[in-house]
Amino acid sequence: MDSKLNNQACPTCQSSSNSFVAGAAIGAILGAVLGLMLSPASGEQNRRNFVKAAGNTKKYVEEKVDDLEEAYEDVKEDTEEFLHQVEKKAAPLKRQASRYAVSTLNAVEEGAKDARKKFFRGVKI
Repeated sequence: MDSKLNNQACPTCQSSSNSFVAGAAIGAILGAVLGLMLSPASGEQNRRNFVKAAGNTKKYVEEKVDDLEEAYEDVKEDTEEFLHQVEKKAAPLKRQASRYAVSTLNAVEEGAKDARKKFFRGVKI
């Protein structure tokens, strides 16, 4: 298996994950600000509500990040298995192509030897 594949992270997965986390954070901040501005509750109550909402948002984001990491690992495992199957199925074709190439090279060499013999048959040095 190609070790580079095992060590590289999926750029698309990272981008999606980063975009999701950024969107969730922005949404949480905007929601908190609007909630504070439009709330009829006291400052003390707003602070308690804000802390509770921040805790809930943190839990939500952590769960989504865990879900994304799990999905990434599943895709990675599926991809590695697929590559293994491709390599397994390609091996006989690779051997066959190699044998054909060697056979063709031998035939060309033999043809060149025969052509050389025929060409130099009538030449006296």
